[in-house]
Amino acid sequence: MPDVRIKTPNLDDIFEKWKQKASRTDHKKMEKQFGTKGAIFSLDAISAAEYVKDTLKEAAIYFAVKKTLGPTPKGKDENIVTAPKLGREQFYSFKGSGKVNKENWKEKEIVPMFESIQAVPCNSCKGKGFIENKCKTCSGTGIIKETLTVLVGEDLKKEKRPFSYPCNACYGSGNRSELCKECEGHKNLYKYENLPVPFQTVVTGLPVLHSSAQTKYEKEIGDDLQQVLDDVEGIKFSDFKELESKVEASLGYMNKNIKKTVSSARSDHKNYDKDKDTQITTPIYLFPLIQMFCETKKGSKFEIYSLGSANKFMIYSNF
Repeated sequence: MPDVRIKTPNLDDIFEKWKQKASRTDHKKMEKQFGTKGAIFSLDAISAAEYVKDTLKEAAIYFAVKKTLGPTPKGKDENIVTAPKLGREQFYSFKGSGKVNKENWKEKEIVPMFESIQAVPCNSCKGKGFIENKCKTCSGTGIIKETLTVLVGEDLKKEKRPFSYPCNACYGSGNRSELCKECEGHKNLYKYENLPVPFQTVVTGLPVLHSSAQTKYEKEIGDDLQQVLDDVEGIKFSDFKELESKVEASLGYMNKNIKKTVSSARSDHKNYDKDKDTQITTPIYLFPLIQMFCETKKGSKFEIYSLGSANKFMIYSNF
């Protein structure tokens, strides 16, 4: 079980640490905002009691994940279509272009590959594009036979006499060619494969920070924690069930924003835990977060944030 309580930094200690850092960063600005005309400027004259106007006690929750983006599971399937349908399909090619960054890819992960297209002779027409059937008009003989009535001699005696001529439906061949319904007369069908996009394997460490103060420094704080986690003291939890039962006792305070932050962080943690491409690599850390609203002697307002315990904390400011 984690420690029940973590001691938050003293406000004077936070302000002093900020004051020294701000002076190293821009001493002239400090002198301009806090100095007195005609007097020697001294940092000792700048106190939290005079310039800190209000303070809020908030909290931050941090954990880190490792995201692995790589090839999709192996697998393929084939499609066989007619030439017109092939022309309406969107094909992809990665030949000579190298591996694809999965984070930048917005299309499907398994796609039709151009290089996989193959012509397959139509089985129905044997690659001819048409099917020959016996002509129904001439019954396959190529000849139309008729009987003509002929008037013979002076008596005009009627006689039936045979007469034949080439069938116009099959041009006298006895066979009629019909368009092959399978290949639609194109002789071939076309086979292609749907294959996985060749993604490159990328392993990325991601800091995840949720702050009840909702500062603009959340990304910066998360990046810092990923690099210098040992320089800040918080309370470690193995799961959110344990954290939720101990958060108020650990911090010594609670508010609505902190409750919302815990809920949001829990939901985020759950989603990462379910993501097959993501591995959670750290315990869950709970940090006290002190937000100080300040105003300089010249009337300029700024904020100071403290993350961590009285033993180890980091500061951020928009001064």
